[in-house]
Parts: sequence; structure tokens; C-alpha cells
Amino acid sequence: MAPVDVSLVSRARPVSSRRDQILGVLSPLVPVLPGGGLPRGAVIAVGTGEGTPVGGGAGTLAFALLAGASATGSWCAAVGTSDPGILAIAELGVDLDHLALVPGPGGAWPEVAAILIDDMDVVLVRPPGPVRPGAARRLAARVRQRGAVLVVQEGRGTWPEGPDIRLTVEAGAWDGVDRGHGHLRGRHVEVVTGGRRAAVRSVRTGLWLPAASGAVTAG
Repeated sequence: MAPVDVSLVSRARPVSSRRDQILGVLSPLVPVLPGGGLPRGAVIAVGTGEGTPVGGGAGTLAFALLAGASATGSWCAAVGTSDPGILAIAELGVDLDHLALVPGPGGAWPEVAAILIDDMDVVLVRPPGPVRPGAARRLAARVRQRGAVLVVQEGRGTWPEGPDIRLTVEAGAWDGVDRGHGHLRGRHVEVVTGGRRAAVRSVRTGLWLPAASGAVTAG
């Protein structure tokens, strides 16, 4: 099992009240989420659609979801995301002073995520493969009990349970390359929102993920 800095976890008590049921997000992401933010107690799955390369913007979107919360002092964690690129996620708006990274938890990632859920506001996980239904149910129950938010960056078929909100990245295209020449400046995608309850109705939102500045902008 990958080591978790217990001293860090003990200091990372949620700073926003559990009565604040919606954690804020970056303004371009407000239309993407029912209620305009991250609902406490929810599981949010982020992935790519058919015909879109696996990982084609899903990882960027997953970290972007943490940016608004971390910027207002909420504690966030990322488990199993390997090397996310510190500069890139900082440009997205993530406050690195309020982010704990556990890049290589191996097969113990569910246990690591469960420890972090107890004391973090938002926990991002990237499972290395298909998740056992029992493990998924236990993490979802823990998130509801603790009033945290679980963001799952999933491959196709990774998460066996229906998430509260599902964000699917589609139709990604990079800007700045013409006939094989030039520099990549930004990636335009469409994000389709679905899920349960308030998220049942499908909503499609255009985003620059990232824009030329490295940040997320409406598009």
C-alpha cells in the first residue's frame, strides 16, 4: 500500500461548512454541472465518448473540477493520476497548496481514497482498471456519509456503478497545428452532462480545455 502522509491528512480538515452543499467551480464549468457546482456526497465520473481517444481531455477536465474548490481553501486530493504535470494543473487554476497527490497507490488505491475522503473536500481517483462493484459502493457510501465529493476519471467500463453526474468529453480538436506544422495553442472540446436525478437531461457545453493561456475558458 502506498504511504499516505497522515500528518497532512490530519491538517487537511474541510474548511467549508458541511452545510455548504455545493462547492464552487471555475465560472466556465458552471453550465456543465447541475446546480452550478460540485454537490457534496456525489460521485462524478469523467470520461471520453465513443470515437474520442481515451484520455482525450478527461484528465484535464477532472483536475479543472478541483480548481474552484481549492482556490477557495477547500482541500483536494488526487489518487492514481501518475504525473499530472504540476505546471499544467496550476495553469488550470488548481491551488497546489491545497492539493495532496498520491500518484502511485497501486492496487491499494481504494483504501488510500477512503482515508482521504474522511478529511478532504474533493478526492479525484483514476482507477488502474475495472473497479469491483463492492469497492465502488463502499466509496460512494463513504462520500455520502462524509459529505465529500468523489471525482472518478474513468476509462470505458471502469466504474461499475451509475454516478450521480457523468461528464463525457467529445469532439476534441487541437488549435494551432496546420498541415503538421505550428504549435499547439489550445484544445476545443464538447462536454456532455448526464447522470441521475437533476442530471438526467443531457446538456452539451463547449469549452477550451485548455485555452492558449493554459486555463479553462468557455467556447
